[in-house]
Amino acid sequence: MPYEPPVECPLCRETLELDQTLETHLVGSHTQREVARYLASLHERVQPRSVSN
Repeated sequence: MPYEPPVECPLCRETLELDQTLETHLVGSHTQREVARYLASLHERVQPRSVSN
């Protein structure tokens, strides 16, 4: 069985227990606003912006 490194929450950097999923952690430990803010910041960094001449 391949080694899988522990999962770390991208919001609080907490290392999750082996039996805990990231989804369960996010729902139980973070507000919807925190998760939405994190996702929005990722989206803004990834999206190319138009450049005016």
